[in-house]
Amino acid sequence: MPRPQMFLVAGMNGAGMNGAGKSTYTRSIINKFPALKVIDPDAIAQSMTGSYATIGDKQISAGKAALKHVRSYIKEKESFVVESTISGRVYLNYLQQANEAGFKTILIYVALSSAQLSAERVSARVSEGGHGIPLVDIQRRYPKSLNNLHAHIKSSDLAYIYDNSDNYTSVASFRDGTLYRDFHTPIWLAEYLHPFV
Repeated sequence: MPRPQMFLVAGMNGAGMNGAGKSTYTRSIINKFPALKVIDPDAIAQSMTGSYATIGDKQISAGKAALKHVRSYIKEKESFVVESTISGRVYLNYLQQANEAGFKTILIYVALSSAQLSAERVSARVSEGGHGIPLVDIQRRYPKSLNNLHAHIKSSDLAYIYDNSDNYTSVASFRDGTLYRDFHTPIWLAEYLHPFV
């Protein structure tokens, strides 16, 4: 029986630009592994409200539904991909559970250089009909997401870090929590990857 896989596609709200945000990575993973189950909290919230513009009201319920799917897929040993900002540590726990259940765990993290940039990207998304995130939530989640990155890398079999602040750039790759490829990590990001780089 093939080893099940858990893909955690993480990063800040508004990380997408030039076709390289969390959702873009999720789609590329699905194209490569079409049998994967997909857990997208935003899509779950959209299904509850009928519009991406109003999903804020259902984010908590959608998040709980997403976690229910995660628990189910780990228990059933079904491969899946899930998106998160990792501003909390709940997915760290699920990475560890997946590891114990025999999954191959893969983290893909799309970073931005500031909370302000994240807010600007979200604002641009709203102007195009996408969903918004309150500024206070962006400012709260931004440092938490980066501060949690180190632990998520350590708990993943493979981790790929990208910087999409200006031009989409591959920053670093890790195997079993150990840096094996460093592509000139920017100073603002290096402190969160310490002691890896």
